[in-house]
Parts: sequence; structure tokens; C-alpha cells
Amino acid sequence: MKKFIQYIFSVIAGILLSFTTAFAGESPSTSTASESSGGFSMNVGYMTEYWFRGAFQQNSSYSFGADIESGNFYIGTWWARVGDSGGSSGGNGMEYDIYAGYNMTILGIPSYVGVTGYYYTDDWDRDYEEVNVGMDFGLFAIDGAIFGSYKGDGSNASSDYGHFTLSVPLGPVNYSYMTFTGGSLHSAAHELSYETSLAGFDVTGVVGANNDGGAGASPNSNQDTEYFNISVGMTF
Repeated sequence: MKKFIQYIFSVIAGILLSFTTAFAGESPSTSTASESSGGFSMNVGYMTEYWFRGAFQQNSSYSFGADIESGNFYIGTWWARVGDSGGSSGGNGMEYDIYAGYNMTILGIPSYVGVTGYYYTDDWDRDYEEVNVGMDFGLFAIDGAIFGSYKGDGSNASSDYGHFTLSVPLGPVNYSYMTFTGGSLHSAAHELSYETSLAGFDVTGVVGANNDGGAGASPNSNQDTEYFNISVGMTF
């Protein structure tokens, strides 16, 4: 299974490279028209703090990405600034994600299955690869990471892991409960989020709380704590 997932990621990376290279050579006006008709889009964003699955990643992080959609299939990449190899709030390390999947309807329920790889420069963190599944039941939605695996480093062994998120819309606010379990990593977190549009930008505010396993970078100050962040982004 792991070799198959790694093969899938290598194919995805090749497709993304060919598409982004093709669009890079076009003029802005031509590129915009092609993106609209061909299902290609790009995004940029800024986060006052970057938290992922209840784990702290970085203060004041910027991000950018690209996505391709064709029918029910999608493929994309997303990059964000993280810290240096010491896991501090400084540094110029980058996280780069590669993902692909297929949207479908199962017994009238919107669903998807896909793969995601999380990789890091400057040895900031180990690499993570997973198979993702999700279903939206209307009153709530469930997203899960199955067949997840992270690679070992000098002091930590490789391990399989699992993750799931339960999301419940509460009027204008969305509530999420998420867990991550694998090897020595065991975490849970609760989040409330609110999304709106302002002057053409997508603005999201998040209030969250994790347990003593949801550390991420600089664990001593980010376990069993509450957090708040605002993100601003644009898709074009």
C-alpha cells in the first residue's frame, strides 16, 4: 500500500509540474481565460497563526496553491511557511502538500476519496502520507485519514496513524472535533470557525482548544491550550 501511495504522489507531482509550467508561460489575460475554462485555479493566503488538526505550526504564515478540476476528479498542491528545523517560530522552512481525489455520490450522500502527502523543507518535520475519505450528511460531515503513515527521523520511528474530523454547521458558525492517533502522537481538538467575504477576500476566524497531545512546533507552550487565528485568502 505504501509503495502504491508513493507512486500515486509521483504521478500527481508530474501532472502538477506540467500544468503549472504551461500556465506560467502565458500572459495574465490568457491565463485567466484558460483557468476559468479548464478548471485551473490558484490561491494565496495569510494566517495570523497556522494551526492544523489542533497542532501549532507557525506564527504569521503565508500560503499559496494551485488546483485542477476535471469532472469529478481534482488534483492540487498547497505551500505554507513554517519554522526552521528546530521547530521555532522563526525560519524560512516550507510545507508543501500534494493531493488528488475523486468526488462522488453514495446513496445520495456527497462523498470523496483521495490521497494527500505533507512534506517539509529544512527537515522541519517528518513527511506524512495518507488516504482520505469523507461524507457530508447535511447535519454533519465526517472526514478521515486512513492508511496514514509518517516517516521516522533520528529519534523517532516511522509509524502508521489515523485521523478524523467531525464537522457540524451551527448556523453561521461551524464546529469541528478532530483526533490524531499514531505511534507516540495522540491528540484531540475542538474548533469553532466563522467564514465571510470582505472586499473580494475570504476571511475565516477560528477559536480552538487542544489537549496535551496537540503540540506541533514548540510543544511546551502549545499543549493543552486555547488558540485563535484569522486567515485571509483569495482564489483566482
